[in-house]
Amino acid sequence: AQEEEMMRIAIEAQKREEELKRQKEEEENATGVIFLTFDDGPTSDSTPQILDILKNRNIKATFFVLHYDENHEPLIKREQEEGHTIGLHGYLHSYADVYTSADTCLENFRKIKEQVYQTTGIESKIIRFPGGSSNVVSKKYCEGVMTELVKRVVDEGYRYSDWNVDSGDAAKPKSEEVVYNNVINGIKPGRNNVVLMHDFAGNHKTIDELDKIITWGLEQGYVFRNITEETPMVTHGVNN
Repeated sequence: AQEEEMMRIAIEAQKREEELKRQKEEEENATGVIFLTFDDGPTSDSTPQILDILKNRNIKATFFVLHYDENHEPLIKREQEEGHTIGLHGYLHSYADVYTSADTCLENFRKIKEQVYQTTGIESKIIRFPGGSSNVVSKKYCEGVMTELVKRVVDEGYRYSDWNVDSGDAAKPKSEEVVYNNVINGIKPGRNNVVLMHDFAGNHKTIDELDKIITWGLEQGYVFRNITEETPMVTHGVNN
Protein backbone atom coordinates (compact mmCIF):
# COMPACT_ATOMS: atom_id res chain seq x y z
CA ALA A 1 0.00 0.00 0.00
CA GLN A 2 2.89 2.35 0.80
CA GLU A 3 4.49 1.66 -2.59
CA GLU A 4 1.18 2.34 -4.34
CA GLU A 5 0.84 5.64 -2.51
CA MET A 6 4.39 6.65 -3.44
CA MET A 7 3.70 5.73 -7.05
CA ARG A 8 0.49 7.79 -7.02
CA ILE A 9 2.35 10.81 -5.61
CA ALA A 10 5.10 10.44 -8.24
CA ILE A 11 2.54 10.24 -11.08
CA GLU A 12 0.70 13.31 -9.77
CA ALA A 13 3.97 15.26 -9.49
CA GLN A 14 4.87 14.33 -13.07
CA LYS A 15 1.43 15.38 -14.32
CA ARG A 16 1.77 18.71 -12.48
CA GLU A 17 5.21 19.27 -13.99
CA GLU A 18 3.91 18.54 -17.49
CA GLU A 19 0.96 20.86 -16.97
CA LEU A 20 3.24 23.69 -15.74
CA LYS A 21 5.48 23.17 -18.79
CA ARG A 22 2.45 23.31 -21.10
CA GLN A 23 1.20 26.47 -19.41
CA LYS A 24 4.63 28.10 -19.66
CA GLU A 25 4.81 27.42 -23.39
CA GLU A 26 1.29 28.77 -23.80
CA GLU A 27 2.21 31.94 -21.90
CA GLU A 28 5.37 32.46 -24.00
CA ASN A 29 3.24 32.47 -27.15
CA ALA A 30 0.48 34.66 -25.66
CA THR A 31 0.00 38.43 -25.84
CA GLY A 32 0.15 38.46 -22.04
CA VAL A 33 -1.45 36.86 -18.98
CA ILE A 34 -4.68 37.94 -17.26
CA PHE A 35 -5.38 37.04 -13.63
CA LEU A 36 -9.02 37.67 -12.71
CA THR A 37 -9.28 38.23 -8.95
CA PHE A 38 -12.44 38.67 -6.87
CA ASP A 39 -12.43 40.23 -3.39
CA ASP A 40 -14.97 40.32 -0.54
CA GLY A 41 -16.88 37.07 -1.14
CA PRO A 42 -18.33 34.61 -0.85
CA THR A 43 -21.89 35.88 -1.30
CA SER A 44 -24.91 33.79 -2.15
CA ASP A 45 -25.95 35.84 -5.19
CA SER A 46 -22.74 37.07 -6.89
CA THR A 47 -20.30 34.22 -6.25
CA PRO A 48 -22.35 31.39 -7.86
CA GLN A 49 -23.02 33.51 -10.96
CA ILE A 50 -19.32 34.32 -11.34
CA LEU A 51 -18.39 30.66 -10.83
CA ASP A 52 -20.94 29.63 -13.48
CA ILE A 53 -19.43 32.02 -16.04
CA LEU A 54 -15.86 30.87 -15.25
CA LYS A 55 -16.89 27.21 -15.48
CA ASN A 56 -18.65 27.76 -18.79
CA ARG A 57 -15.51 29.40 -20.23
CA ASN A 58 -13.07 27.01 -18.50
CA ILE A 59 -11.26 29.94 -16.85
CA LYS A 60 -9.53 29.70 -13.47
CA ALA A 61 -9.57 32.74 -11.17
CA THR A 62 -8.54 33.79 -7.67
CA PHE A 63 -10.97 34.56 -4.85
CA PHE A 64 -9.74 36.62 -1.88
CA VAL A 65 -12.28 35.64 0.74
CA LEU A 66 -13.64 37.16 3.93
CA HIS A 67 -15.17 35.40 6.95
CA TYR A 68 -18.21 33.35 5.92
CA ASP A 69 -20.91 31.40 7.73
CA GLU A 70 -21.75 27.71 7.26
CA ASN A 71 -24.32 28.54 4.57
CA HIS A 72 -21.47 29.78 2.38
CA GLU A 73 -19.10 26.85 2.97
CA PRO A 74 -20.37 25.05 -0.19
CA LEU A 75 -19.23 28.05 -2.26
CA ILE A 76 -15.70 27.87 -0.85
CA LYS A 77 -15.67 24.12 -1.54
CA ARG A 78 -16.93 24.75 -5.05
CA GLU A 79 -14.15 27.30 -5.69
CA GLN A 80 -11.63 24.69 -4.62
CA GLU A 81 -13.20 21.81 -6.57
CA GLU A 82 -13.38 23.84 -9.78
CA GLY A 83 -9.66 24.65 -9.66
CA HIS A 84 -9.70 28.26 -8.51
CA THR A 85 -7.27 29.70 -5.97
CA ILE A 86 -8.71 30.63 -2.59
CA GLY A 87 -6.74 33.59 -1.28
CA LEU A 88 -7.19 35.33 2.06
CA HIS A 89 -8.59 38.84 2.38
CA GLY A 90 -9.26 38.77 6.10
CA TYR A 91 -11.63 37.58 8.79
CA LEU A 92 -12.74 41.22 9.10
CA HIS A 93 -12.51 43.96 6.48
CA SER A 94 -13.04 47.11 8.54
CA TYR A 95 -9.79 49.12 8.53
CA ALA A 96 -10.39 50.14 12.13
CA ASP A 97 -10.42 46.46 13.12
CA VAL A 98 -7.58 45.37 10.86
CA TYR A 99 -4.93 48.09 11.01
CA THR A 100 -4.66 49.07 14.69
CA SER A 101 -1.35 47.16 14.70
CA ALA A 102 0.64 44.67 12.62
CA ASP A 103 -0.29 41.96 15.15
CA THR A 104 -4.01 42.70 14.70
CA CYS A 105 -3.72 42.41 10.93
CA LEU A 106 -1.72 39.17 11.10
CA GLU A 107 -4.28 37.67 13.48
CA ASN A 108 -6.97 38.70 11.01
CA PHE A 109 -5.24 36.65 8.29
CA ARG A 110 -4.56 33.70 10.63
CA LYS A 111 -8.26 33.46 11.52
CA ILE A 112 -9.47 33.37 7.91
CA LYS A 113 -6.64 30.99 7.01
CA GLU A 114 -7.83 28.60 9.73
CA GLN A 115 -11.45 28.88 8.55
CA VAL A 116 -10.49 28.09 4.94
CA TYR A 117 -8.39 25.16 6.18
CA GLN A 118 -11.32 23.78 8.18
CA THR A 119 -13.54 24.01 5.08
CA THR A 120 -11.12 22.72 2.43
CA GLY A 121 -8.11 21.09 4.08
CA ILE A 122 -5.93 23.56 2.14
CA GLU A 123 -3.48 25.95 3.80
CA SER A 124 -3.90 29.13 1.80
CA LYS A 125 -0.79 31.33 1.75
CA ILE A 126 -1.76 33.99 -0.79
CA ILE A 127 -3.21 37.14 0.74
CA ARG A 128 -4.51 40.54 -0.26
CA PHE A 129 -4.49 43.37 2.25
CA PRO A 130 -7.81 45.22 2.63
CA GLY A 131 -7.22 48.34 0.53
CA GLY A 132 -4.02 46.87 -0.90
CA SER A 133 -0.47 47.27 0.40
CA SER A 134 -0.42 50.89 -0.85
CA ASN A 135 -3.43 52.02 1.22
CA VAL A 136 -3.05 55.20 3.26
CA VAL A 137 -6.21 54.74 5.36
CA SER A 138 -4.18 52.52 7.71
CA LYS A 139 -2.15 55.60 8.76
CA LYS A 140 -5.23 56.83 10.60
CA TYR A 141 -5.04 53.79 12.89
CA CYS A 142 -1.31 53.02 13.05
CA GLU A 143 1.60 54.99 11.62
CA GLY A 144 3.96 52.78 9.56
CA VAL A 145 1.85 49.63 9.90
CA MET A 146 2.03 48.66 6.21
CA THR A 147 5.83 49.01 6.14
CA GLU A 148 6.00 46.55 9.02
CA LEU A 149 3.33 44.25 7.60
CA VAL A 150 4.79 43.69 4.13
CA LYS A 151 7.90 42.28 5.81
CA ARG A 152 6.14 40.28 8.51
CA VAL A 153 3.62 38.54 6.25
CA VAL A 154 6.49 37.21 4.13
CA ASP A 155 8.31 36.05 7.28
CA GLU A 156 5.13 34.14 8.23
CA GLY A 157 5.14 32.32 4.87
CA TYR A 158 2.49 34.38 3.08
CA ARG A 159 2.77 36.01 -0.35
CA TYR A 160 0.73 39.15 -0.96
CA SER A 161 -0.87 40.21 -4.21
CA ASP A 162 -2.05 43.65 -5.19
CA TRP A 163 -3.32 44.50 -8.71
CA ASN A 164 -2.37 46.56 -11.74
CA VAL A 165 -5.80 46.71 -13.41
CA ASP A 166 -8.75 48.13 -11.45
CA SER A 167 -12.24 47.37 -12.76
CA GLY A 168 -13.61 50.18 -10.57
CA ASP A 169 -16.56 47.97 -9.67
CA ALA A 170 -16.37 48.92 -5.98
CA ALA A 171 -16.58 52.64 -6.76
CA LYS A 172 -20.27 52.54 -7.82
CA PRO A 173 -19.59 52.84 -11.57
CA LYS A 174 -22.39 54.47 -13.56
CA SER A 175 -22.79 51.53 -15.94
CA GLU A 176 -21.61 48.05 -16.89
CA GLU A 177 -19.69 49.59 -19.81
CA VAL A 178 -17.52 51.54 -17.35
CA VAL A 179 -16.40 48.28 -15.71
CA TYR A 180 -15.71 46.67 -19.10
CA ASN A 181 -13.74 49.67 -20.38
CA ASN A 182 -11.74 50.02 -17.15
CA VAL A 183 -10.59 46.42 -17.52
CA ILE A 184 -9.80 46.26 -21.22
CA ASN A 185 -8.09 49.68 -21.19
CA GLY A 186 -6.00 48.66 -18.17
CA ILE A 187 -4.73 45.38 -19.60
CA LYS A 188 -1.30 45.65 -21.24
CA PRO A 189 0.56 43.14 -23.43
CA GLY A 190 3.70 41.35 -22.31
CA ARG A 191 3.00 41.35 -18.58
CA ASN A 192 0.99 39.75 -15.79
CA ASN A 193 -2.28 41.70 -15.62
CA VAL A 194 -3.89 41.27 -12.21
CA VAL A 195 -7.47 42.53 -12.41
CA LEU A 196 -9.23 43.74 -9.25
CA MET A 197 -12.90 42.79 -9.19
CA HIS A 198 -15.38 41.89 -6.46
CA ASP A 199 -17.98 39.24 -5.71
CA PHE A 200 -19.77 41.21 -3.00
CA ALA A 201 -23.56 40.96 -2.98
CA GLY A 202 -25.39 42.56 -5.89
CA ASN A 203 -22.34 43.27 -8.03
CA HIS A 204 -24.31 42.90 -11.27
CA LYS A 205 -22.15 45.30 -13.27
CA THR A 206 -19.18 42.91 -13.05
CA ILE A 207 -21.34 39.80 -13.50
CA ASP A 208 -22.93 41.28 -16.63
CA GLU A 209 -19.57 42.17 -18.20
CA LEU A 210 -17.42 39.21 -17.12
CA ASP A 211 -18.15 36.98 -20.11
CA LYS A 212 -17.44 39.86 -22.52
CA ILE A 213 -14.15 40.62 -20.76
CA ILE A 214 -13.09 36.97 -21.13
CA THR A 215 -14.08 36.96 -24.81
CA TRP A 216 -12.09 40.15 -25.43
CA GLY A 217 -9.01 38.72 -23.65
CA LEU A 218 -9.06 35.47 -25.62
CA GLU A 219 -9.62 37.28 -28.92
CA GLN A 220 -6.61 39.52 -28.17
CA GLY A 221 -4.43 36.44 -27.58
CA TYR A 222 -4.19 36.58 -23.78
CA VAL A 223 -4.25 33.53 -21.54
CA PHE A 224 -6.09 33.46 -18.20
CA ARG A 225 -4.51 32.08 -15.03
CA ASN A 226 -5.20 31.82 -11.32
CA ILE A 227 -2.57 33.07 -8.86
CA THR A 228 -0.49 30.29 -7.31
CA GLU A 229 2.50 30.27 -4.98
CA GLU A 230 4.73 30.11 -8.09
CA THR A 231 3.20 33.25 -9.65
CA PRO A 232 5.42 36.37 -9.62
CA MET A 233 3.37 38.72 -7.46
CA VAL A 234 2.18 42.15 -8.58
CA THR A 235 2.65 44.51 -5.64
CA HIS A 236 2.25 48.26 -5.02
CA GLY A 237 4.59 50.70 -3.37
CA VAL A 238 3.95 51.12 0.36
CA ASN A 239 2.74 54.57 1.47
CA ASN A 240 2.50 54.04 5.21
